Amino acid sequence: MTAKDRIGGKVLRRSHPARAWRRVIRLSLSILLPCQAAAAASPDPGTRLDQAMAGAESSLREGELQVAESRYRSALLEGWLLVGGLEASEGRLPQAEEAFRRASVSAVETRRALYALALVQVHRGKAAEAVEVLTRVVGRDPKDLEARRLLAQARAANGQPDQAVQELEEARALAPDDLELAFLLASGYLRLKKVDAAEVLFAQIAKERPIPQTHVLIGRTYRDFGEYDRARAELRAALKQDPRVRRAHYYLGMVALLDQWSTRLEEAIAEFRQELRLAPRDPITNLRLGMALVEAQRPAEALSALELAARSASPPVEASLYLGRCRLALERPAEALTALQESLKLAHTQGGGAEQLGNIHYQLGLAFRKLGVQEDAAVHFAEAERYSAEQVHDARERLARYPAEGDQDTTSAIPPIEAPALSRLDPAGRQELRRRLNAALCRAYLNLGVMQAQGERFGRAAEQFEAAAELDADFPQVQYSLGVALFNARQFEKAAPPLAAALAKSPADANLKRMLAMAWFNSAAYAKAVDLLRDDPRRDADPSLQYAYGLALVRSGRAAEAELIFSRLLARHGDSAELSVVLGQAHAQQGDYESAIEALTRARGLKADIAGANAALGVIYLKQGRLPEAEEALRAELKNHPADVESQNTLATVLDLEGHGKEALVLLRAALKARPQFANARYLLGKILLSQGAAAEAAEHLEAAALLAPEDANIHYQLGQAYQKLGRTEQAQQQFEVFRQLKEARRGGES
Repeated sequence: MTAKDRIGGKVLRRSHPARAWRRVIRLSLSILLPCQAAAAASPDPGTRLDQAMAGAESSLREGELQVAESRYRSALLEGWLLVGGLEASEGRLPQAEEAFRRASVSAVETRRALYALALVQVHRGKAAEAVEVLTRVVGRDPKDLEARRLLAQARAANGQPDQAVQELEEARALAPDDLELAFLLASGYLRLKKVDAAEVLFAQIAKERPIPQTHVLIGRTYRDFGEYDRARAELRAALKQDPRVRRAHYYLGMVALLDQWSTRLEEAIAEFRQELRLAPRDPITNLRLGMALVEAQRPAEALSALELAARSASPPVEASLYLGRCRLALERPAEALTALQESLKLAHTQGGGAEQLGNIHYQLGLAFRKLGVQEDAAVHFAEAERYSAEQVHDARERLARYPAEGDQDTTSAIPPIEAPALSRLDPAGRQELRRRLNAALCRAYLNLGVMQAQGERFGRAAEQFEAAAELDADFPQVQYSLGVALFNARQFEKAAPPLAAALAKSPADANLKRMLAMAWFNSAAYAKAVDLLRDDPRRDADPSLQYAYGLALVRSGRAAEAELIFSRLLARHGDSAELSVVLGQAHAQQGDYESAIEALTRARGLKADIAGANAALGVIYLKQGRLPEAEEALRAELKNHPADVESQNTLATVLDLEGHGKEALVLLRAALKARPQFANARYLLGKILLSQGAAAEAAEHLEAAALLAPEDANIHYQLGQAYQKLGRTEQAQQQFEVFRQLKEARRGGES
């Protein structure tokens, strides 16, 4: 370590080259490029969307379904691109990223959407994801210079400087006159310490754009990479061309702070004052001047500059922090306290680091001590001590390290996300555009879904309707269409909510009510199905509806009512294996096992592989303690219907009682793979595992069971046993107490 690296016993830190590279790629190169007229833009940003929608609907009317689908997908692309642009321009980058992602899968054309997606990802700091997206774009068109430029920037931000430079070299070979590419490549060379190569490119750029702003930009870039002598030369060249060029004095001041801070502090102050002669109210220069004057122990001179900086729009934390320090030095502790409390608030809001927070707490401690509030002072000194163990920087770091907003007086080299047409919209115009976009996207998704449904591709149709419903749940016909598509795709549980929403709007629609009833029935919501089928005018004339109604009555615990239904069905439609099964289940629910066994045996005689007969017999035999017969019946059910998870669980119960726990575990794991939310299977699996000494795994399954069926006392008892074996005594006692309370509540309900 040289004397230059240590001043006054403090270690000085140089700017990290990776951070410098990230700063460089954020620079605007507008001063390097020839002035070009902006591309003509339609005053209405939704024009392309409207044209795509009009073309799609025209094709639909003419029966050209494939053309219509293609045009609707183009409309989705244009719509989501606009949504993404609106979201990004209003600072909602996560929503913008999702919109551009949707755009990228909406149509065959993906370049615009993928580029916009990667652009947002770079802005969000998700460089690795942006690299992946842009690699695909460049792979399809290696001559896409815009994408290659952004890919190089993403690679640099992702910590891949060599690959970034290689990308820029290849791009520049395609466009040797592109000054922006030349500048980025020169910056990349600086990152790799190839200073001579960078100098050659910078010289070419300065020759092509011989204006003082070019030298300022080059000087600032040299500064970022620690090439201080070259930075001074460029900045002084800019001032030689135009003594009033903006930012040259400012950056000279920053170079002085970074290079030999202790000996050049006065030089930095002088440069900042020179900059302020050109722009007296520039917040960032006032802040830097004030900070330097405070560090130079000249608080009276610093005060007005820091007050101006602290009053600026969105000031950085350092503005109020240094204002507080300045007021403390001027023996104005009450005013200092106000500024320092504001700096602490901003630091927490803006995600300040340990060094910054520790510094603020230390200054607050000094302020409270000067005010005589020793208790509060002690609290802040303790916080400062805690943070000081994490990170400490010296005065030069405080002056030159932090990335102040105003340090970049130019816009980002990473292209803006917002389109010019969007930037011209006022709030009312934006709101109206959002309304139009939402309506157009909903209509496109709805019509795409209808076309898929007409081709009996109900799953795909449902995906389109779901997208429309996500945008606007009340869009006309969207809930009805979604419910019908899901019903026809046999996704009954998912179909029920949209069908219910559609029925709420059309309560007199008997067909809709009937479809919802069958959706509830097929998703095991039998009580809801009963309520809808009870007054169905077609039920008496339709045996299938009558059967469903009776079965729903049985499975919702109303077996006596169901018997009347099935007796009528048997009388009208003859003997039926299916009816005999349901009749047997109804008898069993009423405890009439003899009649139940008779009906179920008759069902098996009519149809040997009838679903449910052996399962019901197995349950009855289990309740009667006839374990071998129960096992035989349940194995027969699973032979014919191996996916019956209820029978898997019941057979596992029988096997456990017979001492065949190993086979029971296999059945239970299979059942849970098919239905993870099966509380009874979770409970039994946990109980068997506990008996086998696997208390930790048992606890996991029993915890899941307790969440699924919190009113089941037995689950809580077994979970308490598991916790006890794991040494978790307090949790065990809590579960035993829940078990006791549930048992008492049950006894109270039965009395």
